[in-house]
Amino acid sequence: MRKQTVSMAHRDFTATYVTPTHPLHPDRLVVFSTGDAGWLGVSGAVFERLAELGYYAAGYNAREMLKPIRESGGKVGLSRTAFWMDNLFARARRDMNLPPETRLILVGESRGAGGAVLAAVSPRLQPEIAGTIAIALTRESDYLKAPDPANRPPQIQVDERERIQLYPAIALAGDAPLAVIQSAGDKYVPADEARTLFGPDTPTRRLYEVDARNHGFAGGRDEMLRDLEDALRWIEKGSAETPPTLGS
Repeated sequence: MRKQTVSMAHRDFTATYVTPTHPLHPDRLVVFSTGDAGWLGVSGAVFERLAELGYYAAGYNAREMLKPIRESGGKVGLSRTAFWMDNLFARARRDMNLPPETRLILVGESRGAGGAVLAAVSPRLQPEIAGTIAIALTRESDYLKAPDPANRPPQIQVDERERIQLYPAIALAGDAPLAVIQSAGDKYVPADEARTLFGPDTPTRRLYEVDARNHGFAGGRDEMLRDLEDALRWIEKGSAETPPTLGS
């Protein structure tokens, strides 16, 4: 595991890279984004498990990355965010000596889960994505600006504060597998409410309901990590059956 300074939107921040000694998934790069607490709690445990599973992994602290946006009080459009992410993913591949066609598995926790979902629904990024796992997904995204209503697909819904609603947006994620892992006691969106918002499982959509007490999966951390591993196996199986479209 090594840390490296990288840049996005004219700001430097730290990327954490894991290069496995014996890669078990040499054709995949997991891109992980933390929640607002940074590497504390759930995020640290998830990233450690990804490393143990033999993945190439690039991890980012959402708190650090969003700081300039938070301090400005503004919002960033979806297209600009996708452009930044595309460059960030390309930089991670280069830094880790991976081929440019290496496909991505996006994993995020809380704030990072929302970022993973919004990357998964971006037409610019979808060809790069083998699958997505959103852990402790919140209801809305605070720092992204919704498209103009005249050019907004019906799946992009907003609340009274113009915050993009994440669960309806999942419908735009294309054919790549997308899983949500949610705690029964999550104070933002409990698992039973997430099921209502998410709808039934499908061949490309899966919701894991974890018997845990809060947003940080207290009392259910081990179950959450088992679900993470199951979701990764499901994504690997699904992406293996779907021909890659990167560069098409």
